[in-house]
Amino acid sequence: MDTLEKLAQKNKAHQKHLSNDRFSTVVMILVLVPFLFGIAIDVGAINSTADFNLWLYGLGALCFGLPLAAMGDLMLFSRWLKMTVLIIAQGWFIYFWAFEMQSWLAFVPLLPAFILVKVQSSKIIQKAEAEENGN
Repeated sequence: MDTLEKLAQKNKAHQKHLSNDRFSTVVMILVLVPFLFGIAIDVGAINSTADFNLWLYGLGALCFGLPLAAMGDLMLFSRWLKMTVLIIAQGWFIYFWAFEMQSWLAFVPLLPAFILVKVQSSKIIQKAEAEENGN
């Protein structure tokens, strides 16, 4: 019976890892969504208000999306709240970066994300230490 319990615990842990992997994949796809808009603008499927450079747009999308995803991963909120905020922030970025060509305004969501991580930093460190100790 003890063997069955250990196997059930391993299966449960494995399912949790699979769930985490699927969630990470969805988040990375969301981080890369601005590239789809960039490609659509570049091929002419969507009209932008100014001269558009796909390489510059792609670099900006990475410089926005990757730090936002990293900070979001650290934040102590539910997954669905994080994903909702990521979608809203990506929409903000796409609108101001691709359509309004206002780069300073496009990167504004990084500031509240950074402030939230700084405010939660002590709790984040405590959680990381607890996970490291196996609690």
